[in-house]
Amino acid sequence: MDLPAARMTAQSLTRPLPSASAVVRHLVGVQSQSPWVAPHVIRPRVAPGAGLEPSDVVRTWVMRGTLHMVAAEDAGWLVALLGPVFAAKTRPRRLQLGLTDELLARAVPAVVAALPATRGELLAVAAAEGVPEGQARAHLLSYACMAGEACIDTGERFVTVPETSTPADPLAELASRYLAAHGPAEAADFAAWSGLPLSRARGAVPGRSAAPEADPVPRVRLLGHLDPYLLGYADRSFALDPRRSALVQRGGGFLQPLVLVDGRVAGTWSREQKAGGVEVAVDAFDDVPAAELDNELAALGTALGRPVSLVRPRVDIASRDDQGHGRA
Repeated sequence: MDLPAARMTAQSLTRPLPSASAVVRHLVGVQSQSPWVAPHVIRPRVAPGAGLEPSDVVRTWVMRGTLHMVAAEDAGWLVALLGPVFAAKTRPRRLQLGLTDELLARAVPAVVAALPATRGELLAVAAAEGVPEGQARAHLLSYACMAGEACIDTGERFVTVPETSTPADPLAELASRYLAAHGPAEAADFAAWSGLPLSRARGAVPGRSAAPEADPVPRVRLLGHLDPYLLGYADRSFALDPRRSALVQRGGGFLQPLVLVDGRVAGTWSREQKAGGVEVAVDAFDDVPAAELDNELAALGTALGRPVSLVRPRVDIASRDDQGHGRA
């Protein structure tokens, strides 16, 4: 089995989806701690010209206990399934910060009563309820979201969670949706992606899922920070040489933007906003075909609506001769 091709196909990295909202829903959620993360996950999976800003989405703490952008219709049942798991896991940290259960019982209803509200307004509510300064107030807001009392809308306001239907079996629904967007995969992958205990993951994913019929793999793809192409699996060696892991994951589980060549990680990239456009620097540890990289940079520029130029080219960004051999 060509695992990179199968997983790129499942993740819509070979055949784009019609809208940014469709990408978010297909992936179940897109990690979204910062405003520049989600667009670079969406961009290589969406049809050209479709735009990078999804509608009918909210942000809340779900998979792995981290902040994700999810379809509004999925927020309620995802939080009901995953929120209690991560609220329990983060309780020791809350207690270290002085955010006791008694204080939560008083402060969370005060936060809910203030909705809709900006983050700053809710931090003021937290202060008025006696929540200590610093991280305790931020943890109060994330706890309120994990408890299903709030989420963040596209206007960056905290609001109540949309009321939608709940699947008959939320865990089975989550596993099915995960496999459709990430398969072939197995229980350990589902556990790593969702953050659920392996015992629960095994109940939902008893064996390796079947591989989809794989599409041809694009020669070069530029993926963003925290892309699910790596983040979605326990074992990333199908796409990343383990000897290169330290170059891609530089502390705290934070994955750098990736350069894929034929479905394998060949380097990382970064971008810097300039007055005249965007400058992209590629740090490649394997050959990157120059012409295909230029095409991908052009697609990135079209999506961003700004010119994109390559800086700091390295000798391992290769052109290709007619026989397919790399030339420095």
